[in-house]
Amino acid sequence: MQPTTTEYAIYVDGAFESNLISYGVVILKDGQFQAALHGIAKTDAEHRQVGGEITAVVEALRWCKAHDVQSVTIYHDYEGLEAWATGRWRAEKPLTQAYARFVRESGVDIAWRKVTSHTGVRWNEQADQLATQAIALRRETSGEPPLSADSPQAALLSEAERLAKAFAEHLIGQGIQAEFKGLFNGMYARVAVLGGFFDLYNTPKKRLSLRIHNVSPENKARLEAAWRAFISEHP
Repeated sequence: MQPTTTEYAIYVDGAFESNLISYGVVILKDGQFQAALHGIAKTDAEHRQVGGEITAVVEALRWCKAHDVQSVTIYHDYEGLEAWATGRWRAEKPLTQAYARFVRESGVDIAWRKVTSHTGVRWNEQADQLATQAIALRRETSGEPPLSADSPQAALLSEAERLAKAFAEHLIGQGIQAEFKGLFNGMYARVAVLGGFFDLYNTPKKRLSLRIHNVSPENKARLEAAWRAFISEHP
């Protein structure tokens, strides 16, 4: 097979839920969908989602080598993927050291492009969904139980779901169209609103943190004010 000279774009992402870490990869050729990769990452749980992000790049480059693709653009939302690979960040842990070495020795010429996560970038969102689906599939096929309803993580996610749904109903009552879209990545609930969406994070580090995407500055301020008023009345 002759090496391709066609431009490839690759979107990578990772996910973490309980003791499982996963990766998702979307590969485009001349802007058209070419392939999707996803699975469980074989990294220690301490690395959490970053382990999945790293595995996504590694699996993407393995795909490139198998298909004689010599030059790609990798779109990522975690800065460390580029920084460790290029030496801009010092790789201090065995995982990041092995990752940086693998990228350097892959023989693939990489242009790195950072995107902001969960802002509606189509293929970045698809890579995220693939990673999330990999965890769901592993639990389903292995017979592993879902997160215990009594676990701290499940309790936080349940709270995010309850408040996101209630806030969506509150907005509808004010004449603002809003639709609850579900729970994602074991960390946040999403609601579509005003042509964009918001994610309500609820983790030990991000307690009831609202992140608004793809709406005008005026509508963003409107939503933020509505959220402050709502949450003050809904403990």
